Amino acid sequence: MKSLRWIYRSLVLFTVAAVLMRLWAIVRVDGITPLEYFYFALVAILTWWISASFWLAALGAYAQWRGIVDGSLNRLPDGAVSSEFLRSRTALVFPVRNEEPLRLFAGIDAVRESIQRRGASARFDIYVLSDSNSNDHLAAEAEVCRALSEKTGCEVYYRYRRDNEGRKSGNIAEFCRNWGSLYKYMVVLDADSLMTGDTLVRLVGLMEVNPRAALIQSLPRLAGRDSLFARIQQFASSVYGSIYATGSSLLHGPHGNYWGHNAIIRIQPFMRHCGLPKLPGGAPFGGEIMSHDFVEAALLRRAGWNVHLVTDLEGSFEEPPPTLIDHLTRDRRWCQGNLQHIPLLAAQGFRSESRGHFATGVMAYLCSPLWLVTLLVSLVALRQDHVDPVADIGQRPVLAWQAAHTTDIAVLIGVMLVLLLAPKLFALLLLLRDPDARRSHGGAWGLTLSVLLESLFSALLAPIMMLSQSAAVAKILSGEVGGWGVQIRHEIGASLGAVTRAFRVHTLVAVAATGAVVIALPDCAWWFVPVLAGPLLSIPIAFISSSSSVGRYALLSGLFVTPAEVGHVPIVARVRHTLGAGVTAERQAEA
Repeated sequence: MKSLRWIYRSLVLFTVAAVLMRLWAIVRVDGITPLEYFYFALVAILTWWISASFWLAALGAYAQWRGIVDGSLNRLPDGAVSSEFLRSRTALVFPVRNEEPLRLFAGIDAVRESIQRRGASARFDIYVLSDSNSNDHLAAEAEVCRALSEKTGCEVYYRYRRDNEGRKSGNIAEFCRNWGSLYKYMVVLDADSLMTGDTLVRLVGLMEVNPRAALIQSLPRLAGRDSLFARIQQFASSVYGSIYATGSSLLHGPHGNYWGHNAIIRIQPFMRHCGLPKLPGGAPFGGEIMSHDFVEAALLRRAGWNVHLVTDLEGSFEEPPPTLIDHLTRDRRWCQGNLQHIPLLAAQGFRSESRGHFATGVMAYLCSPLWLVTLLVSLVALRQDHVDPVADIGQRPVLAWQAAHTTDIAVLIGVMLVLLLAPKLFALLLLLRDPDARRSHGGAWGLTLSVLLESLFSALLAPIMMLSQSAAVAKILSGEVGGWGVQIRHEIGASLGAVTRAFRVHTLVAVAATGAVVIALPDCAWWFVPVLAGPLLSIPIAFISSSSSVGRYALLSGLFVTPAEVGHVPIVARVRHTLGAGVTAERQAEA
């Protein structure tokens, strides 16, 4: 494990060094200015981030190709898990807050039915833990639990707490204090989470044969949405997600991380070591810990327990946000939670791997303002150094550095494109060589075309995310704290007015930037087309991608197909059937 981490770090370091040596050959011409030193430092940080992601994906792709798995986790025998692994009782806990009752009912019922078909109902109990603050939602939640209990003859326990201290982590902590002694394990599930009975049973089995494992995180695939935006996210999750997760699993082994849901937890060490204090000081770094999952994983590792990520269990799912607006709303909350981990990087007692997880979460959001600053510095540097392609100095013609180093610049851009796009190619090749996986993603032609279109969509989306995340980071660092919002579960589509309000600033910024580039650097304007195109088109991109009808048309055309969309995942189909029947019944009642 240690040797693998050293190889990985060496590859990342070599890649960064190679890029910086090539860049140094360009910027050192005619001396280097303080602004160019600053630019050099920015590129070093961002290249490290990109190369780390590339080599993680490369490691995961190689492991999947060779069938290599995390050797620090004892595996279960081949075939079905026998009853010897079901000696311990497990609680399935659904922390909820103002969730849609029909979706909550459909999800819990699908999980329950899958467990029943697996023949493991006697070993699992279901708890709905409500933090809702709406009387209508409270009444609906209680009715959902009553209806499920009557339908199945199996009790679905419901608990509502008035005091919402600690938010989700406080909700789980209260469950552990009240009922934790009754169970050896708990599986934490969000309101949109789905897990099959076989996956749940195998997670319990993995905990039984790994007594030092305090937490095993499954890899939830995105599924269950119809909008074009959601389908693209579901496709990307299904195609690319596993190679990154496999690489992370091999690299970190028992030093893994926790994502807050779709994971099984050994209750006693969790209760003993994962009490979360309030951080000192005010916003944004003080107060209640928002992204509690990273911290809980770090606390378990500090106490000597193992945290693993398993990527070969196929029955773990969650839903993506239906629109780009909803995605950015959730991302804003995650941004605040991850930035809150900055002081924890220097906290005493945490292992280096846990600090690495904190740093990765922080950099996921700091990279956006760093990219934005890098682009601005590039513009200033280009303007300062902008001369005619050929200028006469004395008796000798001299090429401007942009012309003299065209090859070097092209090589740098080529390297960056390889680092960004090669993981998509790795994933595509892995799926193409597997007939079943190829068919379940739309066939060779549909899969390949979908990867190309997803890459184009991601290229347009990236600068939009850069602007949004940069604004979010700036607001958070200035002390603006977001509330405890409710995640949107239904698919209505975004109105043109809502989209225009949400992305008018992006459009105006892009228009102003385009004008400035064309006026100040007309010869270099085409270099900035990939960065400006997304924000310029942000309103139509967000509006069209929010459409469920466009998403369904893409599916009928064989694009962005995932296994969940072609009938290979009964639990997802079960939720869709229940939701469809419920919507029909509501419409008939209204009529």
